Amino acid sequence: FTLSEIDISRSLRQEKDTSVILQLNKKKLMEVEVEQSDDESSNIVTYDPCPDQSDKMLNKYSNNDNDVDQLITHSGMRSENTPIEALSVFANETTEENPKSENIRIAPQGDPSVHKKDKVECLIAEHHSDTKFSESCMNKEIVRNPGIIEKLKKMFGVQKDVTEIKVFMTKERIWKESLKVSKKKLHKRKIAPVIIWDFGGQDVFYSTHQTFLTYRAIYLIVLDGSRNLDDPCPFEQYLPGKSGPKTARDYLKFWINTIVTYCKGSRPGFPKIMVVLTHKDKVKSVEVESRRQQIFHDIENMFSGSPLLSHLVIEDRIFVNAKDGRDPEMSMIKKNIIKQAMMQPTWGQKLPKCFIPLELEFDSLLQRNIPLITMEHMKIINNVHPVRSLTEDELKTFLKFQHAVGRILYFEEAHLNQHIILAPTHLIDAFKSIVTDRSFCKGDKLREESWDLMSQKGVIGKKSIEDIWKKNKYRKFQEHKEYLLGVMTHLDILVEPKRYDTSHKRIPAEFYYVASMVRTKNTTGYHDSPTFAQRNIAMAFSLSPSVIPPALSFRFVSYCLSLFAIKKYGQDNDMLFHRSAVFTIDSSLDMCVSCDDDIIVVRLVHSTHKTLIMRDISSSIRECLADALEKISQLYVKTNSSGSIKDKASFNLSFCCSSPVDPCLLPLFKLQEQDDLWICPKHEIRHKKDFLSSWALQKEEIQCGMACPATDTNFLEQSPTDIHLRRLSMQYNVNETKELAILLGLQYIKWEGLYETIDEPERLKFETLRTCLDCSDMTFNDIKRAIESGTCSVQNPHTICKVVRGQSIDFDQEPEKWDLVPSDEHFDKLAPLVGNNSLAFLVELGMEFATWEDIRYKQNEKDLLKLNRDILQEWKTEFCNSNSIRPSLRHIGQAFINIGKTIKSVETVLADFF
Repeated sequence: FTLSEIDISRSLRQEKDTSVILQLNKKKLMEVEVEQSDDESSNIVTYDPCPDQSDKMLNKYSNNDNDVDQLITHSGMRSENTPIEALSVFANETTEENPKSENIRIAPQGDPSVHKKDKVECLIAEHHSDTKFSESCMNKEIVRNPGIIEKLKKMFGVQKDVTEIKVFMTKERIWKESLKVSKKKLHKRKIAPVIIWDFGGQDVFYSTHQTFLTYRAIYLIVLDGSRNLDDPCPFEQYLPGKSGPKTARDYLKFWINTIVTYCKGSRPGFPKIMVVLTHKDKVKSVEVESRRQQIFHDIENMFSGSPLLSHLVIEDRIFVNAKDGRDPEMSMIKKNIIKQAMMQPTWGQKLPKCFIPLELEFDSLLQRNIPLITMEHMKIINNVHPVRSLTEDELKTFLKFQHAVGRILYFEEAHLNQHIILAPTHLIDAFKSIVTDRSFCKGDKLREESWDLMSQKGVIGKKSIEDIWKKNKYRKFQEHKEYLLGVMTHLDILVEPKRYDTSHKRIPAEFYYVASMVRTKNTTGYHDSPTFAQRNIAMAFSLSPSVIPPALSFRFVSYCLSLFAIKKYGQDNDMLFHRSAVFTIDSSLDMCVSCDDDIIVVRLVHSTHKTLIMRDISSSIRECLADALEKISQLYVKTNSSGSIKDKASFNLSFCCSSPVDPCLLPLFKLQEQDDLWICPKHEIRHKKDFLSSWALQKEEIQCGMACPATDTNFLEQSPTDIHLRRLSMQYNVNETKELAILLGLQYIKWEGLYETIDEPERLKFETLRTCLDCSDMTFNDIKRAIESGTCSVQNPHTICKVVRGQSIDFDQEPEKWDLVPSDEHFDKLAPLVGNNSLAFLVELGMEFATWEDIRYKQNEKDLLKLNRDILQEWKTEFCNSNSIRPSLRHIGQAFINIGKTIKSVETVLADFF
């Protein structure tokens, strides 16, 4: 149950004088001409809405007239060409109709007979197909009440004097509508709409659940109360962490773990999970209470001492007969939902009133079966906002909030932000047309064949999707086909493999990988080689304190598919299996990923011996995969439309023994406690500490010799450049940078100003040192003295060496390979090697800090690999062009060396091109 707080406290109240009804219908665009009368000081404006619309939209936009005034005060609307909606007016002061047709004309837009004077655009009701109004169908009256006229002028941005407004609402109709409101007592109600989602239980749908799980929700788990928690379930599905017969206890634990894993709330104990027992009609009446107490007591004991218990709502111990709508305990479910809703951290959140009309527009579109609109359509709707249009930033905030509460789906990524899904079920249906259980394909030969291919090889052809979506049932997806496929790719449901032409430029593939659909087990014997243990190093990610949800495993494999080439075996078969895969890193190195119920094991397997695995490559891969897991598990929790909370990482990294069967684990922090060898307890395999540490390679300290810059007088008299300051800022954390800046003479008040205005740590550190340089003629000698006088954490003067020193490599020995212009395929290969040294890499390529900010700003989700690719692409297409530099691999190679990577690792990654 996802609660939308937007509609909270939206009440309907009637004022003594007037209330305004604003109508939503939007089809025919008309112009209302306002001509001056003989008296130059007065004008007559006529708004002719269609009859009967006010019945449907009674006072939905505003609580009362004061609300209208409050909204209009800040609207900043213009008096000319202001878009408005058709309207009706309640008024207790009206006169008989007094038409003045000689001064007022209404004509379709573009009618050449209409004089182009002062115009007001008016949207006419959708069902009004005629482009001209029928005077006979209107029951017009004239309002001359100055107060009402003034309110309407403010609302629609009219500045000229207006003496009369024609309306169609009669006193009798006002009375009739008022009675309706009074009988329903709507004006006394506070309304909080509830959106209800029912998640498919088949395991094939697990990979789609994450898209719709949100912490702004109350979850309801239903158990069959006629059975004990440990009775075998009659209808078994795949369940991670459990083989053989499954019980209700197993499923309960799985779903609670899944919800809490994916829905990190902004407050401990959230989201809340209600547990309700059903099938009370199958239990003898004398046994209902004992069964109720027994099952809920078992649930409490099951989670006793676990933080998961704080999420459960089981105090009322609800046990219902769901077939009987009069069961008194059914109402307890509703009361519990209301109670828990009011306890939500976001309950009562104040929202702008100007959001409400757009929400009602969405409702109107959904009623007309329009589940998806373009951003262009959204902007048109916004521009005819009856109160005031939202600014671009406000519109984005509105869409982000609606996405956060589950009412719409809006993705900010550059290739997806031009569409808005108004009905999330539309996306679910698109998912289900591809990712589904075979039982739902029965009788559809095309889908059955596609399902069989996906289950065996994990692939589906683009043409197959196109053919499926041509069927009547799925034809609704055709219009926005590319967008919907883009969303599925973004969510890792589909993965398009990388394909290149002869010039190494990216070209479209003919199929997608669908990792979640693969049912094939790995029977290739890949792990059975007698030398396998001597050829691999391994690490493991574990999720504390629970099992790893299947959706996370599928998305992790999908992420690897988007990054690395899948290894082939036999007659061109892909090594993609159920929750595991083998990838090719280079001609002599594979990466094997295996997702078990409680750990994800990643192995680098060399063709000859593990001693030949490049340490730079292994450490960079670890950085990229760790970053990917944090992204996939959604630990970066958005708590509202603009703010966010960074939760602590819940993945534990361990070293793993070389045995492919039941491997032993050594926690990362225990590596230092080992001597030169670690002998795993189960298999007694000897592992050299040096090999294990290659996963967590730290940059070696630069050894200074006779030519150390920190002792060169001439060098110390020079002033640092921006690139030196950027390198220096990357040597310290924020607090150390602050200490260094104060030692360099920066006033504390200036530091506070920078700290309060700059959110990004890397930018804050650089701007702080840049301010020091701006405030004085700072030299390297000043920096050296400041470092020497600081605390032990910043006291090493040889830090300056790292700022200026760069290893020199003679690329001219093999100019034919290092002078190559890098291609898309080069960038795809090199991006993982950068690891989490993204900013340092950008600096070493010579780009400015502003470029870093621009690239990061465009990334709405943290994606380390995409960030590294974007840096390389920006350097080639923008930086090199603007600076008249011919991009070559030697520039990239030098940048890798300067961030601590070896040139050998670059050569190894690009071996296929040399």
